[in-house]
Amino acid sequence: MKTLCNIRVVLFQVVCCVALALPLHAAAQQKNGAHLEFECAECDLGEISRNDERLNHTFTFVNNGTEPLVILSATTTCSCLKAEFSRKPIEVGAKGEIKISIEPKKIEKGVFRRVVQIRSNSVGGTVILIVKGVAKD
Repeated sequence: MKTLCNIRVVLFQVVCCVALALPLHAAAQQKNGAHLEFECAECDLGEISRNDERLNHTFTFVNNGTEPLVILSATTTCSCLKAEFSRKPIEVGAKGEIKISIEPKKIEKGVFRRVVQIRSNSVGGTVILIVKGVAKD
């Protein structure tokens, strides 16, 4: 009886150790490859005048992965928004930028929220950047 109890305790300890180790192993595996991490993925422009010229914002990111990062595309949700980025690989530990320009004349009056989808070779897949504010006449 005592041996059976000891076996159960040991078996329980093994199962707990494996259960705790699996998420750590998965996190370590996910880190392999390029990893796109933005300092801030949202830009709040606040109140803007629809009569303003182009407004600009720069989203800064770092490659926290183990391989060079390549930005493949930056797709915007409307013609009022343009995105520029370098097609050169971003080395491990290096920083990069996505420059956004917004044309207020093309935004309807009121609250707005625009999205930029960033596709890259990052293990995290597509990243969403948000540009928001309130357009006034």
